Amino acid sequence: MSTSRLQEIERRRDHLLARLRALVGGPLMRGSIVERTRRCGKANCRCATDAKARHGGLYLSVHLDGATEAVHLRPSDVEAVRDAVGRYERLWETLTELTRCELSELRRAAGERRRGRARRA
Repeated sequence: MSTSRLQEIERRRDHLLARLRALVGGPLMRGSIVERTRRCGKANCRCATDAKARHGGLYLSVHLDGATEAVHLRPSDVEAVRDAVGRYERLWETLTELTRCELSELRRAAGERRRGRARRA
């Protein structure tokens, strides 16, 4: 029974490591894409008096070195940034799953050691 559990853990680990290798093959970026609205500053523009008429834009928001930065995204950059952020999120999820896998292996090995000691006693 323990051997099949070990094989299951090893199979899962191999699968996760393959996914990890695939993810790091492209751009990765931590952060969130957020939409902000703003007034343009022109007195005769509708945005000066109507909050619903404010101008929108997409930004990448990321916290680095103790400060949050927001970078305006051009429409032509949005898809690439979304892909990089999504890749980062999948990378993080994969690392979390890999950690679960390694913890399972530690627990399995500890259980085997306990059973071995109990048999010797």
